[in-house]
Amino acid sequence: MKKLKSGIITQTVSALSLISLALLLVVGSGSLALAKKGWQAEWERVKAAARKEGKVVVNIPPNPKLRKDLEKVMKEKFGLKLELLLARGSKSSRRIAAEHKAGVHYFDVAILSPAQVVPRLRPIGAVLPLWPHLILPEVKDPKKWWGGHIFMDGGKKYNYASAAYMLDNVWYNTNLVKEHEVTSWDDLLKPKFKGKIGLFDPRMGGAGRGIFGFIWEAKGEEYIKKLAAQKIVLGDRRPLADQLAKGKLHITIGPTYYTFRRFHKVGLPVASFPKLKEGSYVSIGNGGPVMIANAPHPNAAKVFVNWLLSREGQDLYTRAHVQATRRLDVDTKWTIKFGVRAAKDYITPKDFLTRENQSEKRNKSIRLPALKFAKKLWD
Repeated sequence: MKKLKSGIITQTVSALSLISLALLLVVGSGSLALAKKGWQAEWERVKAAARKEGKVVVNIPPNPKLRKDLEKVMKEKFGLKLELLLARGSKSSRRIAAEHKAGVHYFDVAILSPAQVVPRLRPIGAVLPLWPHLILPEVKDPKKWWGGHIFMDGGKKYNYASAAYMLDNVWYNTNLVKEHEVTSWDDLLKPKFKGKIGLFDPRMGGAGRGIFGFIWEAKGEEYIKKLAAQKIVLGDRRPLADQLAKGKLHITIGPTYYTFRRFHKVGLPVASFPKLKEGSYVSIGNGGPVMIANAPHPNAAKVFVNWLLSREGQDLYTRAHVQATRRLDVDTKWTIKFGVRAAKDYITPKDFLTRENQSEKRNKSIRLPALKFAKKLWD
């Protein structure tokens, strides 16, 4: 009798346990459904509010194709007019800072690097933390991004690194120089190249400052003095590219495919040297989307940023601007034919942290000292 009673009790406990487990699974799945419904509801609410705002104002790098592609998506996918300013980050950040001080609010989002945000916009409160504006799970999931979430400012709030890649930034005129003649930075000191090398002036900012910072760190100031003794031609990227294509220069340092694209397409004799033995730095390009404070179209700004950091957005941006994304679900292997090697295809995240020079920390320890030396050398 005791055995029978014990068996009944055991069966009852087991049944109750199974019921409890089932209830937990139901409640749990219900919670997940609610959580999923939560972000979807928020996304729908933000999109509806954005449509009422009507447009979003964004600064992007000067690229007509990028402009055209972005305008089309914003209109067709979200019903938004995309008002764009095509300008370098240094120029647009100065304008944003001046307008913020004057109480004028025009921009919603800007593609910027820490070089513009940290010294110019952050101290006056002209930018907002990015993370609170992110909604889409595919954007917020660190597993979608090579290296997880990487912010380049010290507080890890404002400058998200959506791209990471290495550039072929030493180009040559194929009618005047052979590829095998330059395999190391030291080869640029050959007497035959005296007066025939152009350098994207690091005092102008941008990629010129990036590559000069790399040379300063990797080769040292004595090497740079020897390079300067080659009577190098300093200038902006476009005039240097023009001179290379016309044969007035044999080699340029700094301008990349981004600048040479129009020459490349029409078959002019310009090409990049393969990776030099000392390597190069890892770039985040023009930077990632930065939220501007007091934005006149805050919901449209959220829509733009969430879409831009999605798989679809990063694929479009990479293809139009040839700055390789860190998203793992976007193909970037094709960019090598344009002298762009996606970090996720060639190096480790640890390598990135030791080879980039655009973060707030490394900007202070590399780019700024290198810039100071450049001004001392050429001012």
